[in-house]
Amino acid sequence: MICHREGCKRTVPPGRRKYCSEECSKIVNRRSAAERSRRRAEMYRRRRMVKYAPRTCLACGEEFSSEGPWNRICSSCSDSNSAVSYSRSRGNHMSSPDPDDNPLTEGEADTEDTPDY
Repeated sequence: MICHREGCKRTVPPGRRKYCSEECSKIVNRRSAAERSRRRAEMYRRRRMVKYAPRTCLACGEEFSSEGPWNRICSSCSDSNSAVSYSRSRGNHMSSPDPDDNPLTEGEADTEDTPDY
């Protein structure tokens, strides 16, 4: 019987099943392990690929290419949301001011909590 490794034409000695030597066996096993690893990585990439689908933005109502079911707001609305969030966290309100957020002056603060009898 001839060795199963590509390019090797030696005969397989008694006691061995496929390969003529330990060296041929390691070479083939190394190659096949690398090939299996490449196939697994390719299958993983195929499963994880983003499948874009048209969706309607919940904020503005425009249609956009969604990356998946978690992506419901278009990028322009998302960018404006993050800008507003950032400015609010910094104390700069871009929207109309909330009357409850306005600090009271000293005169208003004194009369605010005092009941009229």
